Amino acid sequence: MKPAGFLCKIDKLGRIVIPKPIRKTYNLNEDDTVELFTDNDGIIIKRYGMKCTFCENSDDLTNFKGKPICSSCLKALSSK
Repeated sequence: MKPAGFLCKIDKLGRIVIPKPIRKTYNLNEDDTVELFTDNDGIIIKRYGMKCTFCENSDDLTNFKGKPICSSCLKALSSK
């Protein structure tokens, strides 16, 4: 794990705010679901179930107008 360069405080309800540059980098938006994992070094946050909007493939995804789309579906869309 590499440090992100942000310090976040936990509020009274146990919440933290994910800084905007990190949300933007990982295309995290309001109401997105994230999954928490733990290991010996700490806590890992990952986007939950990110899959292609059309075929549900989870490999080689890109953001197209706010939706995850795999390269095959993106190619099919651009050829139409």
